[in-house]
Amino acid sequence: GYTQKAVVGGHKVYLTTGEYEDGRIGEIFIDMHKEGAAFRSLMNNFAIAISLGLQYGVPLEEYVDAFTFTRFEPAGLVQGNETIKNATSVLDYIFRELAVSYLARNDLAHVEPGDVSSTAMGKAEGTPAATEAARIVSRGFTRGQLVGRIGPRGGASAATGTAISAMQRDVANAFRPGDAPTGLSIEKSQTVETTTMSYATDGALALKTEIHIDRVTEARLQGYEGEACGECGNFTLVRNGTCLKCNTCGGTSGCS
Repeated sequence: GYTQKAVVGGHKVYLTTGEYEDGRIGEIFIDMHKEGAAFRSLMNNFAIAISLGLQYGVPLEEYVDAFTFTRFEPAGLVQGNETIKNATSVLDYIFRELAVSYLARNDLAHVEPGDVSSTAMGKAEGTPAATEAARIVSRGFTRGQLVGRIGPRGGASAATGTAISAMQRDVANAFRPGDAPTGLSIEKSQTVETTTMSYATDGALALKTEIHIDRVTEARLQGYEGEACGECGNFTLVRNGTCLKCNTCGGTSGCS
């Protein structure tokens, strides 16, 4: 499972999920920060009731259809969640989050999960999915991003390794005695060596690019906007209502 912290209408909400081994959701925990004892206890017991229903076979889809768009306070803007930006109630936010994470109900999200990364690109049609990674990685925690990042890296490594192995076989064949004149063998081996170095360079560049994408994604998930602070110059500005607040010096910008 995973834990998601968000602020709904100025009230902090902590949503924690528990999963079966196959990735299906089996229980949820809800905690409200600095809420009255009655409302906080009510939400805790509501989470227990939902968990019992899930464990006795009630589909998550039924809960999503029943509790999304319910309207009561606290409600309003949602901070801390990369795909849900507004909710009509705490229950509306919780079941939107579960629907996006476990049912791929992107119609209930305000931002497509694939568009969260600053390096997001269009999806090529016909590209095979990384089914093995999708089976072992929790969709609730990664929103499918890790699957997308694992696939190209593994594919690039496999393609590079296959190409290098083929080049090595060509080098061995080029130096077999009696197959070709010495000059031709040397020329062929030099060509193969150049091609092998090119493949190795491409692999290093691909690895460096993947590391950069990982760092950018991690910063985005922590809430950083990617803008420099006007007071200290650090790139640690996070969204704070309509303003941007620096986590390093505490300065704010963009407030009217």
